[in-house]
Amino acid sequence: MSDHLKDPLEDFSGKVPIFPLPNVVFFPHTFLPLNIFEERYRAMVADAAEGEKLICMTLLKPGYDEDYEGTPPIHTTGTVGFMPLKKDHKDGTSDILLVGMDKVKINEIPSDTPYRMAEVEILHDIIGESDTEALQDKIFQQFNLLTDDNLLSIATQFFSEGLDFEMAVNLVISHLEIEAGEKQKLLELDDLSLRAKVLLQYLESDMRVDIAADFGIGSAGDLRMN
Repeated sequence: MSDHLKDPLEDFSGKVPIFPLPNVVFFPHTFLPLNIFEERYRAMVADAAEGEKLICMTLLKPGYDEDYEGTPPIHTTGTVGFMPLKKDHKDGTSDILLVGMDKVKINEIPSDTPYRMAEVEILHDIIGESDTEALQDKIFQQFNLLTDDNLLSIATQFFSEGLDFEMAVNLVISHLEIEAGEKQKLLELDDLSLRAKVLLQYLESDMRVDIAADFGIGSAGDLRMN
């Protein structure tokens, strides 16, 4: 297989830098553009570019602002992203694009870098007993009724037949204006069919909060550029 078609996780070392943010939940098979300006994350991106080009995105837990410059607590389920694009600017900042690869379990390890590091275990979601094609169609129909973004609506309609079930569900969740904590609960579900059903209930409901609680998941954005 040529290098540009090679799976970025094929020879993955299992160790990856952690990029925790307060309002970003990154899903597999989606895309995440970021502006990098903090010194520690400039170093992280530079090192990643010279290495495996992998970064693990995860959500900071509430109260992170008390120790933001240190090691505030994070959710231990995140997504490893591959960085195919990195554009450096004269002021030392960078714009990058991450492609969501796999959901992972995060085990933070000591690091001598200015950024945090982890050993991660790839998590594989299941697809329960559901008519995924019908679920996917209903999700796109409801999403296109709700969104005010005409370009996004056109894109989802255009690509809907070419998206697999996981990509379709995660794409819609990524673009919903709901609390990051709610998105995190959906990411942590290991059944894609259940994730899709929860999503569809949200899209069809007038009650736009804490829909995950109805499925026994617990109680209940804008991207933060960093």
